[in-house]
Amino acid sequence: MQIVTGCLRPTPADNLPILAGIKPAELRRKGATLSLAHRAMEPGHLLHSALICPPSANARRLKARHPFVTAAQQLIISSDNNNIRAAHWETDQRWNAEWLDNPTRLRIFIADTNTHPLGMSLPRTAWVRLNRPRTGVGRFRSCSHKKGMASVGFT
Repeated sequence: MQIVTGCLRPTPADNLPILAGIKPAELRRKGATLSLAHRAMEPGHLLHSALICPPSANARRLKARHPFVTAAQQLIISSDNNNIRAAHWETDQRWNAEWLDNPTRLRIFIADTNTHPLGMSLPRTAWVRLNRPRTGVGRFRSCSHKKGMASVGFT
């Protein structure tokens, strides 16, 4: 996401998804799991039997750190709606709620996660020059002063 946004390495990681317009990986993963679980609830689906009656603990299978069946069952129980579009809508709502709770100055420029930041259609060099001051991290004197590489006074 640093490459997409043009931000430098010291940029806070929680600012990058909002600037790039890409949901965080955890929310994308939950949305994909929930949509697959909704499709697997149909009787003809390959995963239907595994989701309805999960295999016993004694079954000879490879151990997964994050098994699909348990994650899908938890997400289905926690979600109220029964369609795939609702799953994506729920992840959008969660991302927006997380963004509103985030105490960053970037919220001045981007109020809602569902809208693209202003200037996203600009050429890459202009987009990079716009994103660096938004995040407060860039190749300018105040950041160099924080690192002890330059003085603040004007010459």
